[in-house]
Amino acid sequence: MDFFKELYNGDVYPAEEIAVDIGDDPKYKELLAKLAEAGKQAENADDETQQIVRRYRETFEDLIGLHELHAFKVGFIRGAELRQAISKTNKPSV
Repeated sequence: MDFFKELYNGDVYPAEEIAVDIGDDPKYKELLAKLAEAGKQAENADDETQQIVRRYRETFEDLIGLHELHAFKVGFIRGAELRQAISKTNKPSV
């Protein structure tokens, strides 16, 4: 199936492609292990510290989500600009 049909049919999921692509990266696995260890340590902290860590984590996740959305938007715009530049020199193959 070509890209436009996949996009039209809602079969394009860039966020899922990123998760699959990064899953085998050794640095990703290392950072994930560090995060898991820090999470275990936070679970053993007193209630006040756990609440602080929870608020920090939730806010950080919101911030990262916003950043990822913006990066996706910029990437999509740049892709459209690239396609437009290519179209000026070549006829589209639709």
